[in-house]
Amino acid sequence: MSKLHLVFGGRVADPQGLDFDLATIDLVGVYPNHATALDAWRAAAQRTVDDAEMKYVVVHLHRLLEPELKA
Repeated sequence: MSKLHLVFGGRVADPQGLDFDLATIDLVGVYPNHATALDAWRAAAQRTVDDAEMKYVVVHLHRLLEPELKA
């Protein structure tokens, strides 16, 4: 199985939290490895660097799909 990673972002009330405003979700994409996802995350975050309410994250989908695997 590929180690899939999801990159998305959106407006958050607290930049240290993960409470996203679902109306503002920006789905960047799904990537086959962490390095590619990190590049996409960095590009998306850089586009909104001046907006403190925008936050982008990388989600390890492979960990959600098969939590018993530790890699």
